[in-house]
Amino acid sequence: MTYEETFATISRLADDLARRGFTKLPAERELAERLNVSRSSVRRALAELEDEGIVHRKRGRTGGAYLTAAQSQPDNTFVDEVDPAEGRRVERPLGTVVGVPQMLRSQGFESGTRLLSASYEHPTEEERHYFDIDSDDLIAAIVRIRFADGDSLSLESFRVSATRFPQLLERSLIGSLYELLVEHYGVRPTTADEQIRVVCASPRVAAALAVEVGTPLLKVTRNTYDQFGEPVEMSVDYFRADRTVLHVPAHPGDGQEPGAHRLQHRLEMGHHDTQREVTADA
Repeated sequence: MTYEETFATISRLADDLARRGFTKLPAERELAERLNVSRSSVRRALAELEDEGIVHRKRGRTGGAYLTAAQSQPDNTFVDEVDPAEGRRVERPLGTVVGVPQMLRSQGFESGTRLLSASYEHPTEEERHYFDIDSDDLIAAIVRIRFADGDSLSLESFRVSATRFPQLLERSLIGSLYELLVEHYGVRPTTADEQIRVVCASPRVAAALAVEVGTPLLKVTRNTYDQFGEPVEMSVDYFRADRTVLHVPAHPGDGQEPGAHRLQHRLEMGHHDTQREVTADA
């Protein structure tokens, strides 16, 4: 990532966080890790943002880059035009199989990844049936956090047959796993069955995503198949509901009016909207 891209990404993050009521950017080291850039680039970008009056930096124990916009009183004259809590959201298409990096790039976000764990595990009974493997075979299990413009987006658990994809965990696991499967194994995920529910963030998931316990999340359980209809993955992703919009393509003939080519489902953050649907199994 060039310095110009780093600056633009942190600038977008500052604007998005301020709109959602946050008062401070993540620490320099955290931003550098999320964006996969040097701390000197982050420090330079923060200095430029301070010169522009977007942040002001403090030293010491409570130091950091504080957002000036979040501390000013908003003009509520036209409150219906802009929702201050409605930050920029990632559009996640349903009915298509696309990797997170490609999805983010297509929408103008910079993607980032933090690998939490990569291990070989014995399969569950469900996995043995799905992948058609024996109990002595192994599963390659990968857990990662995804970032969009430096802010956490999702926690993903990706599981595939280690027999079908040997030495997978020895490869770079920071980019798109779908692209990796195509490049090294000739397997292209093309279709998927997904179940999506609204859940509350458990302490473990909340800590990974740096959100409060009980924050509404979209739990996406997915089984993916390749170009020949063979099983590829079993995964569970937790997307932040305050950062994600689901888009469902609808076409004439499947119950929609002829002009209804795109149906947008937006999950709002109000407790009254979600309290009857939220479970606590995240």
